[in-house]
Amino acid sequence: MQMFDVGVIGAGSAGPKAARTAARMGASVVIFEESRIGGECLYTGCVPSKALLHSATLWNRILRAPEFGLPQYEGAALDFGAVMAHARRTIERVGAGDATESFTRAGIVTVCERASFVDPNTVIAGAHGERYQAKQWILCTGSRPSIPNIPGLEDAGCDTNRTVFGWTDLPRRIVVIGGGPIGCELGQVFARFGAQVTIILSGSRILERDDADAACVVSEMLAKDRIELRPKTTIERVERRGGEKVLHLRGGGEIVCDAILVAAGRRSNTEGVNLEAAGVRLAEHGRLKTDGALRTNVPHIWAAGDVATEYKFTHAVSYEGAVTATNAVNALRGEPPIKADYHVVPRVTYTDPELASVGLTPAMARQTHGAEMIDVSRFPFDALDRAIIDGATEGFAQIVSRHEDGAIIGAQIVGEHAGSLISEICLAMRSGLCAADIALTMHAYPTLPEAVEAAADGAAHAPLSPNIPRAMTD
Repeated sequence: MQMFDVGVIGAGSAGPKAARTAARMGASVVIFEESRIGGECLYTGCVPSKALLHSATLWNRILRAPEFGLPQYEGAALDFGAVMAHARRTIERVGAGDATESFTRAGIVTVCERASFVDPNTVIAGAHGERYQAKQWILCTGSRPSIPNIPGLEDAGCDTNRTVFGWTDLPRRIVVIGGGPIGCELGQVFARFGAQVTIILSGSRILERDDADAACVVSEMLAKDRIELRPKTTIERVERRGGEKVLHLRGGGEIVCDAILVAAGRRSNTEGVNLEAAGVRLAEHGRLKTDGALRTNVPHIWAAGDVATEYKFTHAVSYEGAVTATNAVNALRGEPPIKADYHVVPRVTYTDPELASVGLTPAMARQTHGAEMIDVSRFPFDALDRAIIDGATEGFAQIVSRHEDGAIIGAQIVGEHAGSLISEICLAMRSGLCAADIALTMHAYPTLPEAVEAAADGAAHAPLSPNIPRAMTD
């Protein structure tokens, strides 16, 4: 039996961070992965989807050439197979290098097998049932797409983010089940490539966790891309009719399509690890139950990433990997754990335009603090010189601050490169800076970050800049 200080199960986004952090702190570490190191984000999530989004945006700009004084494009038709091949090449480039070799250089033992607990300290792995024991364990087993229980859906066939990047031909008619980030991103991609796309929503709008006004900007762009949104729609059953798939809707009516893409949430991967043998309990919705330090009910077993968290973003789960590793090694040293801090967690939907958010939305802030205690300052992109120059005037930058002192408690940006622009506000929030600090920071002209400066300039406690008109305030 091999003995280690720290054992990590899962090598997606959280696991490698946990393993490397523990190794840097001087612990002996073993990491287990039954599939490919890099997980969903690298192979079937962030990387290929953003590659396709970039291609779709470029194609959209090419077709809009006359808006920029260029001749109408009359070249070759889109080659969907070539675009998908580009996405797969991007995966290879981002994942270039031998992860196992990298782990070895860091002093980490890699076992490319499924690990399963036989007791709270020991796992078995591999065809010969080799045993590994660790003083501390970190569970990073990730999640998978959640498939709704709709009669006939399995028989008719559907795709998820795990299979869609294997497409070589573009279906003519696509139904997307789910109006969250994945559904909106991929729906827009395929619509811009020429498919007829319908997005089925269980609620009243897309991106229900985001600010309603910001989501509306994205919704309007999806409409321009000829995407049909079907709010408050329930699918009763699905059937095959010849070579077509037919979705029968509650209240009557049907939608006929050639492909169904399910983007209706995620389920934690807790099966196959034999958590019962370790004594680890699950929380509601099948996630692992953890405390503020990301410890499970078993004192020496921790959990990071999609298997336990509600923050299913690569940057968030990587952070959790670092927290759990720090706490595992601290436990070995007899030191107290640190708590995970979710005060500043950026969220980005990479549609065109992008929608980025951090902290509280105005609606959340009014409910938490009271309407009279907050300020909401917004600056529209159609008043931003750089956005006008780039022909990307959809959207706005918005800062939510406390009225008494100007402290930033949230922000939303919808527009070109919103995911990058939100970082300035994240840093300000993390550093305890207020809106005035951003407003008094010189931003280069003409650039998109001036929208953030202008929104900050409109906050109640921000001094007016001589260069930027006061933003619209709410």
